[in-house]
Amino acid sequence: MAVSCDKEEVYVYDQQLVLEREAPMIASYITAHGLSDSAKLHQETGIWYVLSDSGTTAVDYLTIDSTTNKEQLKNKLIQVKYTARMLDSTIFEENTSLDSIPYKPLLTSETDTGRILAWKIAFYPKSVGGLLEGGLRIGAKIRIITPSVYAYQDRPYGIVKENSPLDYELEVLDITDADKPKTMRKN
Repeated sequence: MAVSCDKEEVYVYDQQLVLEREAPMIASYITAHGLSDSAKLHQETGIWYVLSDSGTTAVDYLTIDSTTNKEQLKNKLIQVKYTARMLDSTIFEENTSLDSIPYKPLLTSETDTGRILAWKIAFYPKSVGGLLEGGLRIGAKIRIITPSVYAYQDRPYGIVKENSPLDYELEVLDITDADKPKTMRKN
């Protein structure tokens, strides 16, 4: 009697390996698009960003948990005009020409998966892993070029292939608490 003990190979997503592989691609993209003088590298994540307008209205992204007395993130609803590109400059998603732009939660909720991690890192303050000291303000304009680790990782999304670094241009129209009533803002 023969017994087979074939073990299934288990796939493990190696975030560090992906970051190391994509870093030179993103650096070349920054240079090729003339961003070398204005783009800043967030060392902790490998996300490059250009803040072209810091915005006007600061946002309180943090709250103190009454039971643990620790700082925690508030879920915010954001209203953002954006263009999303692959590194070959193909636009795969945008909402810059819509008459009204919906509010979307930054964090996962019962009805929405929230934004990709790169957006959360861009919005939230440096004290909780974000790019900017106080986080993005209302009116801010930022461009983020992110490794795939903070985007769709090893999952395809529409025409975006797995492990694709992405380039986002964001204009923050409004930020509000998730529990406050919202109305669409026409732009």
